[in-house]
This record gives sequence, C-alpha cells and structure tokens, in this order.
Amino acid sequence: MGFEKIVLDKVAKVLHKDRQAYFVNGTLFVSATLDQSFEVLSMLNAYYNGKVQTSRVGKNGEFAYDFVA
Repeated sequence: MGFEKIVLDKVAKVLHKDRQAYFVNGTLFVSATLDQSFEVLSMLNAYYNGKVQTSRVGKNGEFAYDFVA
C-alpha cells in the first residue's frame, strides 16, 4: 500500500468520513473543523515522529499538511 493511501485511510478514521482529504504534489489537504484539524495533526505527528506541519488554507475549513524531513 502506498504512503498516500495509508495516510488517507488514517485521516478518514480520525474524521469518521472518507473523501475529506486528498494529496496535491505531496501536500495533504483536509476539509475539517478546527478541532478536527488538531486531531489530524496530532495523529500524523504521532505516526511520523513530529515531522508534520499544518496551515490553514482559505476560510472554508481546509487545512494543508506538509511532511518535512
């Protein structure tokens, strides 16, 4: 299973829905509430040793997550 598929499955479990997240050029985009975005960030940092950064994208509840080295 590829990295992106694994991450999308993990995000879907946190959000309790599919199709709320997608990748573009290695950046994960997630449609979520602010509280959900923190849950996703916490989960990703737990799995990937604190190497994930997030930022809000626009005003429509979308967040970008970058995996950093």
